[in-house]
Amino acid sequence: MPAPNFTLIAHRGFSSDAPENTYDAFDLAIEHGFNNIETDVQLTSDGTPVLIHDDTLDRTTTGSGPVAKATLGYINSLEAGIWFEGPQDGVGRRGPATYGDSFVPTLEEFLQRYEGNVNLHLELKSTEPELAEKAAALIEEYGWKKPSSPAESGVSISSFHLEQLERSRQVMPHLDHGFLLQQITPEACEAAARIGCTGIYPLAGKVTAEDIALAQRHELWVRTWGVRSEEDLMRAHNAGAAGTTVDWPLRAQKILGS
Repeated sequence: MPAPNFTLIAHRGFSSDAPENTYDAFDLAIEHGFNNIETDVQLTSDGTPVLIHDDTLDRTTTGSGPVAKATLGYINSLEAGIWFEGPQDGVGRRGPATYGDSFVPTLEEFLQRYEGNVNLHLELKSTEPELAEKAAALIEEYGWKKPSSPAESGVSISSFHLEQLERSRQVMPHLDHGFLLQQITPEACEAAARIGCTGIYPLAGKVTAEDIALAQRHELWVRTWGVRSEEDLMRAHNAGAAGTTVDWPLRAQKILGS
């Protein structure tokens, strides 16, 4: 097993073995003991927060065009699993059109379905000014709180967009916030600390022990993203990060355990 203070976060769910950001990927992660789950949220044209990574529908659904210009009704009509070619970690389903019934969930549906079972790492993916407020309203409605530890259920917020984090801090000051970026710098640490972030999240392949020490001097904890290889995983772990998102959490667990 990996060190108990290193948290493996299922990136877009168990996305190596089921279509990313769908119930299939989220359920598969939970089934294999990974209750820390990362997903992306952005708004439809009619203002509904939906869980999808790309700013267009083309790659992961049977639709096309920008998410921000699509209605919820249109997105609900799409399939979100036919494109998937897997599994890579050996635990997902096999066969043509195996995930043909997958769809794009709304944030509200996710919060209802997994309440009390998941530590949600929610990335504010897009830049709509009202995104943080709409997400906050749902998080409050369904009673999701800051987790007391990575093993507990709860929610935290991240974004690559500092202005989005500023908005989110205003409407969700009780939650942890993390600044996603390529590499930790003194300027980035100062900006993250200034707006009240508790974490800073660099690319795994670039993080160093010196970066983490710098973040800690600003009272920021570090977890990474973008793990593409065993080398990336071990770099993050050995540098002293608190955890990482990873598409293949089961294989990552075995690598760290060895």
